[in-house]
Amino acid sequence: MKKIMNFVLIVLCFFSFNIFVNAAAKANSAIQEIRNEKNRTDKEKLTVRKKELDDEPMGGEASYYYKGNVLKKIVSTRYFETAEEYREYYIKNNKVYFMYEKLMTTEHTIWTENPKVLGIYETRYYFDSNGKMVRYVDKNGKIHENDMEIKKVDKELRKYKPNFLGNML
Repeated sequence: MKKIMNFVLIVLCFFSFNIFVNAAAKANSAIQEIRNEKNRTDKEKLTVRKKELDDEPMGGEASYYYKGNVLKKIVSTRYFETAEEYREYYIKNNKVYFMYEKLMTTEHTIWTENPKVLGIYETRYYFDSNGKMVRYVDKNGKIHENDMEIKKVDKELRKYKPNFLGNML
């Protein structure tokens, strides 16, 4: 009886491990496809149209990158009293599939010509074809997938999204 129980336990462990490995491979292939699409967009010859962001407290600029009439990428820089935010939005089928953010915190930029940089924080956001966030890499480089942190960040990102994104996020 003990041998049968051990055999059943080993089979269950193997089955569980196999499910975990397959799920991880599926998630990694989706992330790899997002990376591949981003790299293809970066290599394309795109037309740029720039626009000042008048609705930002301290100003900003957005550059829209098109292939023909198809919007492929938006790069924005927004200025705040003690920070500068740089973001790249990669777009496919009128939806953001990848977002890169670099936040540089500084001393008071308004009163200082070359303010001291206090910190640089980079984050990355990956979205599936339905617009659902599937991966978030936080400012410390920690990867979040299917946890409470990714749900919290996704909700906050959508709540405070810039007006120029419209329904793309």
